[in-house]
Amino acid sequence: MISHRLFGVRIDDLEEGELEQKFDLALQGGTQLFVVTPNPEFLLQARGDQAFHSLLNRADISLPDGVGLIFGIAALTDERLHHRHTGIDALLLIAQECAKNRRRLLLIGSDEQSATLACEQLRKEFSGLEVKGLDPGRIQGNSASMTITDTFMEHIRLFEPDAMGVALGQGKQERFVFEVMQHIPGIRIGIGIGGTLDTLSHKRPRAPKWMRNFGLEWMWRLLIEPRRARRIVRATVFFPILVIWDTLKHRRFLKACRRVRLELKNLFV
Repeated sequence: MISHRLFGVRIDDLEEGELEQKFDLALQGGTQLFVVTPNPEFLLQARGDQAFHSLLNRADISLPDGVGLIFGIAALTDERLHHRHTGIDALLLIAQECAKNRRRLLLIGSDEQSATLACEQLRKEFSGLEVKGLDPGRIQGNSASMTITDTFMEHIRLFEPDAMGVALGQGKQERFVFEVMQHIPGIRIGIGIGGTLDTLSHKRPRAPKWMRNFGLEWMWRLLIEPRRARRIVRATVFFPILVIWDTLKHRRFLKACRRVRLELKNLFV
């Protein structure tokens, strides 16, 4: 497995087949996998949040979610990020492996309707998949610490999940996954999934495939959810500015421009 570093956060570069194999082995009783999906917003938060920074680097697998990471790695290193995996694609792959291995998948977070519809959609797509949604209610905590009631932990144990996807928002969901997996070793794969349940339930339609291929999911989100404009600006404006500033500090601005231009060419060819 090839890994890169961007602003001190490890980013893993895995082919889909390699990722599928890791999920498959974990579900068959291999090593537990705590999976995170860094994007530009994650890295911006991690710069000022040491607990979140540390949590991301404690992950067993760190999947790049966001085209900005491709350009950031090209600009600030002499390496290339070849493979990108969105949170929803990672969850679908986990669901596929759970169905194949007759393992249970637990989804936590979002509203009750979205979770229910997401479970129904996954059952339709993956025959034989045993999947359940749980509403965690109000969870107290952040990326540094979290309080999970004994009652809710018991609800998780009763389902006996082999894999778990958690949608509580960045930082909070990663801490939740980390804490639960420490107490329930039977969970072989845990991943934070952001707004994936809203997408699977069709509450928020996914970007067309051509936009996803060109890394334009952010534009689609802006069109369908204008209220996310501030977050999108952070990812598409502040993050590139930060990358440019670092190239200037390390005297590689011109080299970075050439490398980013090549990545743009590769993306649109």
